[in-house]
Amino acid sequence: MEACARAARQSVTVALQGNGTMTAKTDRASEALALLAEATHCLHGEQPLQQRMHRLFELLRVSLRFRDARLTCWLQSATPGTVRQQYYSAAGWPYPWDDALTRQVALAGTMETRTIVVSNAAVVDSHLPVAQAAYLGAPIYWSGRLWGVLELRAEHGHSFGPASRELITALLPQLAVAIAQEGQRLPAPPAGASDGETPTGLTLDPRRQRQLVAIDTRLEEMLGVHDLLSLLLRRALESTGAEAGAVALVDHDQGELVLQVYEGYPDERWAGLPAQSRQRLSWEAGLAGRAARLGRALLIRDVTLQPAMLPAGYGARAELAAPILVDGRAAAVIVLDSPRSNAFGEEELAFVRALCDRAAHPLRRAIHYQDALESANFLGQVFASLPTGLALLDSNGKVLRANPAWYALFGLNGHSRTPFHVSLDLVETLLPRLQEPLTLTEFCTSGQRTPSQSRLLRMRLVNPTQELQVLSVPTYDSQQQVTGRLWAVSDVTREGEAERLKTEFVSIVSHELRTPLTSILGYTELLLNREFTADERRQFISTVYVEASRLSQLVEDLLNFSRLEAGKVVLNQWVTSLNSIVAELTTQLHTQLARHKLLLAVAPNLPPAHIDRDKVKQIIFNLLTNAIKYSPNGGEIALELHEARPEQLPADHPPGRFVLIGVHDQGIGIAPEDLARIWERFYRVDNTNTRRIGGTGLGLSISKALVELHGGRIWAESELGSGSSFYFTLPVASEQARQAS
Repeated sequence: MEACARAARQSVTVALQGNGTMTAKTDRASEALALLAEATHCLHGEQPLQQRMHRLFELLRVSLRFRDARLTCWLQSATPGTVRQQYYSAAGWPYPWDDALTRQVALAGTMETRTIVVSNAAVVDSHLPVAQAAYLGAPIYWSGRLWGVLELRAEHGHSFGPASRELITALLPQLAVAIAQEGQRLPAPPAGASDGETPTGLTLDPRRQRQLVAIDTRLEEMLGVHDLLSLLLRRALESTGAEAGAVALVDHDQGELVLQVYEGYPDERWAGLPAQSRQRLSWEAGLAGRAARLGRALLIRDVTLQPAMLPAGYGARAELAAPILVDGRAAAVIVLDSPRSNAFGEEELAFVRALCDRAAHPLRRAIHYQDALESANFLGQVFASLPTGLALLDSNGKVLRANPAWYALFGLNGHSRTPFHVSLDLVETLLPRLQEPLTLTEFCTSGQRTPSQSRLLRMRLVNPTQELQVLSVPTYDSQQQVTGRLWAVSDVTREGEAERLKTEFVSIVSHELRTPLTSILGYTELLLNREFTADERRQFISTVYVEASRLSQLVEDLLNFSRLEAGKVVLNQWVTSLNSIVAELTTQLHTQLARHKLLLAVAPNLPPAHIDRDKVKQIIFNLLTNAIKYSPNGGEIALELHEARPEQLPADHPPGRFVLIGVHDQGIGIAPEDLARIWERFYRVDNTNTRRIGGTGLGLSISKALVELHGGRIWAESELGSGSSFYFTLPVASEQARQAS
């Protein structure tokens, strides 16, 4: 091999020296020498031979102006046996190559130029006319051995003159060196395996050539990977007579084959596993994986001679595997199986290899199309599923595309106006709900006045109450020119509500703490610094006790609410008579009823309830103290208890037997717009009376949570200025609960 390389380099030196005398004569000769030097450097690079040949064809096309080119070569591996490879120039003619002509040039042993007729007549309804072409075929011989054949075709009217033939003649030894070195890189094929015809071997018969030509048009029309691979498998099965076959894509990163299509395997099994779409198999096992790793076709005529090469299907004896090479490596592998040991020969192998060569470009296009389609589909799903509203606007504010969340956040579902402009249509649509319409109008127009600036708007809507945050940023094209704007809309109502609750909490709690603390500090300071009578001291101490109790209740409310929010409250339920709870509460509230009259209406046959006694006592106490506080002018406070009738319960009440407890007062009442919000934490009706009365706004929230923990419901009825009624239910104790108690 070293002798071959040295002789080849000497021939280039001679060619360069011989042509050097012509340098002074013409610039064309200088360009040819420079091209020859660059081509020689390209051929002896480290890249795979396929990549080097693509680069060589690009270099030669500038000078020789051919339409397409092909190199057919036989790689001599480190062990006996040859591997036929074919490399094509990019953007070739749709006319098929004549393998019979290739064989003639190889056998003749001399360069040949002629005018040939090219056609695609085998394709039904082909739009390609019969044409004439200039042909150059050069056999690559060295040391009495044929290494390959280089072929060029040019459109009619262009002949390959002496300068072209001289350049090709100088390149032939370099091609022999490159082919020889590539062959030495090949690993030894398994015994009994073959992947190509010999230099003087078989060529495809006319029938199979017509089949290949006929499939070209269909391959060029296909964009779907699955459809393309299905067509390839069907044609391979029909032409080779194989009983079963499959096509898998190659995942080089994971070292796996990804099954795409299959046919003919018994019990729908492939490689011993259920044949499922996108099933993954390691490429370390089997002939298909070996073909994918090596990037060349392999044939085992009898698997019994190669037990390590497990065939893909049960009962298979002969197996053929051929890769479809895209950009120099296997993108897919066709696997054919047969129970007949003589099923595949050189003709079948040559046909499948030719089929794979023709499928390379269509498969590359289909894979790119599928990747683009899946990326677009993924991005479309993300765009449609985002809870953030996104809208793409042009430079005039017209909505080009928006996701469902954008319409939903603005309440525009079902809006049919097209085109839709945010500066006009959005403001008009939201006008009844906008508190500050001019702010939104200015936000829209400012984006058009200063299109390269980002802007942020926080807008508040009413009926229903909603707070939105709108981020408007510019969009750019590939030339970094502003094309429009992207609006990102988020619902920040909950964040705003949380901020409001925090502010109200700080305000209310600080007020509720300051008031009793002021009284406690004031009276204790008086007691420390001055002498008082026994009655005065008793009065001061009583006041301090009341205010301290108020502080204690505030802390207890906060702790109870915190435990309820964290879900840490556990009920200690027992069968309990509500009469005893009522009696205790009456005594406890006696001192607070100076200006009120407490009326009790307890049914005589009131059944016991399955409850946590302390929690229920807390609920009733909260409702009664609220009734007292919000009846500043006195009046009657009524507490009623009886078993609930179905018509007395709200529509969403759970089924079963329940005790109904009601608390009625003749106080200031609650406005209809506030009635639905009284159960919210820290919410207090904003009027003069409530500010004077005080409170944390936690009592009703805690009561509601405790009632629902028992499985009951709580609700209220009120009329402003006429008092309020609060109702809640508790479950009646079942027989099992009574027996357990």
